[in-house]
Amino acid sequence: MSTHKKLNKEKVNKKTRKLVGLTSFESDFEKDFIIKNSDFLSTNFHLDKKIIHDLKTAISPSKIKPQDDFYSYINERWLKSFNPEYKQNYIVQFDDFRLIQDKVYKDLIEIIEEYIKTHKNTKTQFDTSFINFYKSTTKKYNKKDFFVKHAKNVIEIIDELLVDKRNLWKFLAKLNQNEIVNWGLPLIWTLNPDDKEPGIFRSYIGGPTLSLIDLNVYFDTTSDENKKYKAKYLKNIDEIFEFFFGKNHQFNVEDVFNVEVKIANAFSCNIIKTTNDSYIYNKITSKEAMEKFEFDWNEYSRELGFEIPPDFFITSDLNYLLCIVQLLLKEWNTPEWRTYWIYIYIRMIIRFDKNGYQIYYNFHGKFERGMLTSAPFDLYKIFSLGFAYNTFLSNEYILKYKNEQVIEYVKLLAQDLKQVFIRIIKRNTWLQPNTKKEALKKLYNLKLQIASPKKLAPDPILDYAEYDLWENLKMICYWRHNKAISLEGKPVEDFPVLDWSQLPPKFVSTQAYIVNASYTPSSNSIYVPLGYLQKPFIDLDERGIEYNLAHIGFTLSHEMSHALDDLGSKYDENGKLKNWWTPTDSERFKKIQEDVVKQYEAFALYDGIKFDAWPSIGEDLADISGLTICREYLRDFQLKNKDILPIQDLSFKMFFTFFAFQQRQKISKRAIQAQLRTNPHPLDKYRCNVPLSRLIVFRTIFDVKKGDKMWWHSTNRIWE
Repeated sequence: MSTHKKLNKEKVNKKTRKLVGLTSFESDFEKDFIIKNSDFLSTNFHLDKKIIHDLKTAISPSKIKPQDDFYSYINERWLKSFNPEYKQNYIVQFDDFRLIQDKVYKDLIEIIEEYIKTHKNTKTQFDTSFINFYKSTTKKYNKKDFFVKHAKNVIEIIDELLVDKRNLWKFLAKLNQNEIVNWGLPLIWTLNPDDKEPGIFRSYIGGPTLSLIDLNVYFDTTSDENKKYKAKYLKNIDEIFEFFFGKNHQFNVEDVFNVEVKIANAFSCNIIKTTNDSYIYNKITSKEAMEKFEFDWNEYSRELGFEIPPDFFITSDLNYLLCIVQLLLKEWNTPEWRTYWIYIYIRMIIRFDKNGYQIYYNFHGKFERGMLTSAPFDLYKIFSLGFAYNTFLSNEYILKYKNEQVIEYVKLLAQDLKQVFIRIIKRNTWLQPNTKKEALKKLYNLKLQIASPKKLAPDPILDYAEYDLWENLKMICYWRHNKAISLEGKPVEDFPVLDWSQLPPKFVSTQAYIVNASYTPSSNSIYVPLGYLQKPFIDLDERGIEYNLAHIGFTLSHEMSHALDDLGSKYDENGKLKNWWTPTDSERFKKIQEDVVKQYEAFALYDGIKFDAWPSIGEDLADISGLTICREYLRDFQLKNKDILPIQDLSFKMFFTFFAFQQRQKISKRAIQAQLRTNPHPLDKYRCNVPLSRLIVFRTIFDVKKGDKMWWHSTNRIWE
């Protein structure tokens, strides 16, 4: 056979294999599995005995019954046997999402290093800028002296402004320009889509993320547990100051805690009478800001960089704005606050030093979050480079991993799941006609974005230094700040962000390499990044509908259910903040939510866990609704294919098993409380058991009766 014909045949075979959806595996299986288990090749090997032994083991997992704890019944062996790689021990909750996100981080590092290797001798402006920035993220170029220099410069900048009490607005605006730091500021300016005009960017003013996960420590330092918590926090603050300024730094570290207590109390302020709408959205003109709050918006916005101050800003909390401004006017340049201002800067600088970041981790990672190890320092390359070069990383990741077949499958599946959801709402019996009409409009207008945003803004090419990471990060912060200033009042465009308050930092926007999916109320849209479109979340090679429906199908139906959850239901079909609910329907919806909260708390109590389920109610509603949508879709699939009843029975069992399987999650006991306080999702065990317990078909197939722990008095599935 000629080479040309052989190549053509290979192309045909590859194309055929793709269409068939089956990959030959036996040769590799024999190499990887059978040779390691030599009894498979023995003349004494009895396959039936082996199968029967394994099946008997599978249906008798100690004392756990599916009627009491379906999640553990399915996942018990995995929970006992799973051991992460050492470098994955920074992950607090071991589940598919986080393990695959870790894999994607490594994929990105490979992409970056390959690019550096092949472009190290090129002299283009982009390559010079990119390679210099990359070098500054590596241990070789990571020098403590540069970080100490920046910490000392911070003190000079702060002290220069503290001299004159009239500098408050200039001071806050100056610190706000660094988004890596500004999450600790008592007043933060951000640019967001206007909740009542979602196609336009507007100025928002909000409060900080406080340092401590357990907010009770700020309000009660009398209990032994809280005393210990506070003492460890103060010790950590002292170690951070010592890292930069030596043992005799002369800062009173308790100042930091005392200031945060005052900020926490400002969040509890209740002077202005508010309505339900004013808890979310308040448009404040510059005149109102000065007269009602003594907030000089005109001066503050000019210091931010606006040539002409915007006519207004938006805030969600009038009481906090009033109380924090009064507090700042009195105290902002006192010695106590000076310590706080310096701390919120240096706690972030230390996180980028190859040795110093361990100090921050010891308290905020190990003690507070229950992390077993700090995140590998190499991961900070990804966070820094993703911050400065998101478009480059997205394009390179898409180029390497985009799969059109998978994307098309997801589009079609989402289309059908949405149609099922619409049908469920049409059948709903408790929504009044006007409310139902608005709910349907939201679903008809629900948009889906897959893999990456349609348009990515070019990365700036800046004059980065190869030896000074913090200087480089400051450069990109100031560029991004000025870019945000220029976008105020203009049409919304892609502007990805990171949450720097998280440990490690977290991509929370439209980066293509996120392993998650999200619903955005202001655009009434679902985004499924390319990072999520891989095994085990979707498998078109070797898995069937039950598997894929329990994975990508549930994710899609969960996200579309957010359109009507406690938050999504406050926005209309165009993403505008609007109350389209009748008072009667609002009251009914509230009662449904109350029962869901009670159930999550009751199911957790079986394990001795006490927590407030209200913060996760949006996720809980989406889980119950999402599983309900999948259940109906699977039934439609069975009927379309004319499946006989025994196959339908097996199909549902497979789907419920895969659903529990994809929820498997391992978490240490000491990390549970931190996750309950900070994670908007409940633990996956309850995300599995609660929605299943409300499905009558699940109860019937697995013989769940009153008195079993998988029983709940209500089978309400939110919209059914």
